[in-house]
Amino acid sequence: MSDRRPKKDAIEVSSQSLHDELAAIRDRLSAIETIQSISNAAVVQKYVEACLATNRAKEIMRECEEPRTRTHLTKVFKFNSPQALDHHLRPLREADLLRDKIDEDGTILLEWSNLFRRLPRAKIKVLLSAD
Repeated sequence: MSDRRPKKDAIEVSSQSLHDELAAIRDRLSAIETIQSISNAAVVQKYVEACLATNRAKEIMRECEEPRTRTHLTKVFKFNSPQALDHHLRPLREADLLRDKIDEDGTILLEWSNLFRRLPRAKIKVLLSAD
C-alpha cells in the first residue's frame, strides 16, 4: 500500500472560488467539532477511554500527534505488513479518533481528529498514558 494518492488519467479542474468554499466548509466543520469536544468533554473523554482499551491503540495515538504515514507507523511498530497495521488502525478510524490528511504533494498522513485534538491537553495526556 502506498502513502500517496493514486494519479488519475483524467483532467483535474480547479478554481479559487471552489478552494475558498472548501476552506470555509472545513473551518465550519472544525468549529462544530470544537464545540462538541468542549461542551461534551466528559462524554467524549469516556468515549475515548473505551476506544483506547489497548496499549497498542494508545501507542499509535501518541505517535500520530504529528501526522504520520502508514509506512512510518509500520516501521516504528515493527509490523510485518500493512494489513497488521490496518488491524490496529481500523478501530481508531471508525471511532473518529484518527483521520486522513492529504498533503499538497499527495502524501496520505494519519492525524488526530478534531474531536480528539480539542480535548484539554491534560486529559489527552492521561488518556494516552501507558497502563
